[in-house]
Amino acid sequence: MFRASPSASRRRTTASVRGAFHVGLIDRIVLSIYTFSLAIISGLMVLVAIAPEWLQPHVWLQDALRTPNGRVIIGLVGGSFFAVSVRLIMFAFTRQGGGQPVVYESSLGEVHISLGAVESLVKKTARSVKGVREMKAIITHAKDGLHAQLVGTVSPEVSIPEVSEEIQSTVRQYVKRVVGVEMAEVRIEIENIAADGRTRRLD
Repeated sequence: MFRASPSASRRRTTASVRGAFHVGLIDRIVLSIYTFSLAIISGLMVLVAIAPEWLQPHVWLQDALRTPNGRVIIGLVGGSFFAVSVRLIMFAFTRQGGGQPVVYESSLGEVHISLGAVESLVKKTARSVKGVREMKAIITHAKDGLHAQLVGTVSPEVSIPEVSEEIQSTVRQYVKRVVGVEMAEVRIEIENIAADGRTRRLD
């Protein structure tokens, strides 16, 4: 898997980049565990509805609540589910709302540009680069400006370092010209190489 990030040395790998990918991996693991747990609970509820004499969860709960350790375990499980639920709700609303918009002053007043609009622009611009087959983009707005994280597929005949630098340069210039703001960072992850109508994942 090839990643490119602009810096004084374009080939260095920063701790912040690794941290961003680790957070995404942790979210996916937590979501998988959360979904699997809900599936088990749903299955148990179906069994209780079909044959209540087989399973008696209310008896288990009553027995657990009679002991301090049981109350602690129930509290931890409930708190964990609540925390994950809040996390998923926050993530869903953040992506839906597009995050903090880009705002700048014109002679007639403020101009607001949603991150969703910038994201669409970045994807189209990256896909216009020769050798790019597919590209997804996530745009975030930090104190130092806009950050773009691009994940995509390229053709097998291209040089990945060269096409990555071209994507970074093209995206920076086009966003500056159309949106009127500088990109603080354009981070690229090439995860697939297309070949004969298929894609080969870079491990």
